[in-house]
Amino acid sequence: MAEPKSILNEPMPLDMENRDPNNLNEHVRVLFEDAFAEPEGSHSIDGVWGMSYKTYNGVKGCCYIVLSILCGCPLAFCWALTFACNQCCHIWLVTPCLRLWNMNVTCMKLFWSSCIRCCYDPCYESCGLCFSFIRVTNKNG
Repeated sequence: MAEPKSILNEPMPLDMENRDPNNLNEHVRVLFEDAFAEPEGSHSIDGVWGMSYKTYNGVKGCCYIVLSILCGCPLAFCWALTFACNQCCHIWLVTPCLRLWNMNVTCMKLFWSSCIRCCYDPCYESCGLCFSFIRVTNKNG
């Protein structure tokens, strides 16, 4: 198995061939065949169909390249900043708050269960004792 082509000095190898290994953007893949189809009985001239294919792929490819050149790095910067802020927020705010919450809720749980046991256990034990003297017998005929 060939090793993925990678950018030099990257901490993790970057696969330059398979750029969507987790299929995150499968929903936006639109090949010519995904958009156009001529059913039987409605075929254009072979040259028109071939040129349409080349035009579609050429325009889509060129536009994507131009847009990725203009927007790719600035948007990557913005998304990296957004994810970094989110990660920082989770590390320094959310996780400690959840930990504090769980500590306090555990303490409240112990307190509340003690109160419930003190109030209701004697009643339940008394009812259980009363009902334990009931005997049911079946008499057949």
